[in-house]
Amino acid sequence: MTTIEDKISLFSKIIYDKVNEEKEERLKAFSYDAEKKINEEKEKIEEQRLSLQREVTKKFNIKANEIVAKERLNKQREVLFLKDKLIYDALEAVREKLAEFVCSEEYKSYFISVLQKTLKGIDKGNYYIIVLRRDYEKFQDEIEALGREYCDGNAEIRISEEDFIGGLILKDLEGKFKIDNSIYSKLQESKEIIGVRVMEMLA
Repeated sequence: MTTIEDKISLFSKIIYDKVNEEKEERLKAFSYDAEKKINEEKEKIEEQRLSLQREVTKKFNIKANEIVAKERLNKQREVLFLKDKLIYDALEAVREKLAEFVCSEEYKSYFISVLQKTLKGIDKGNYYIIVLRRDYEKFQDEIEALGREYCDGNAEIRISEEDFIGGLILKDLEGKFKIDNSIYSKLQESKEIIGVRVMEMLA
């Protein structure tokens, strides 16, 4: 015979099993939802991490390119500065040698030869022969003689106010025609050649 205690016990067991079953289902559902949310959050975090990594890499590359470009510019500036200095030093060294040359015995034959070639290459007319005072005082007779020979006495000798190292400049009276056979002009012409050689040396 089933007692009331047995019925209560059986009823309690049924309720307990049912509650326990519901609890397990709820825990299972909760665990599934929790895992799903965790995975979703992980995906979001991974996307943010990748996005941040891309942004950091992009900024790093931009900064690196800026640094490289700046260094290249600095190098170009240094090379140009060095080039200008080397050209200047070379021209100064040549200028010093030329200054020594115009004080030497050999300079007279050079000056007379340049004057002859200059006067031979022009048409008859009225000209200014522009020379340095130093050269005029040394070669006055030769300058005036060649002026008479090639210009029928129509060459006026003028003393230059600028120091062009040596040589001479020839101009017509109207100022339309000019032959610059000064040593300074030759030095300036050599500047381009020196520049090319310096750049070849720095390449």
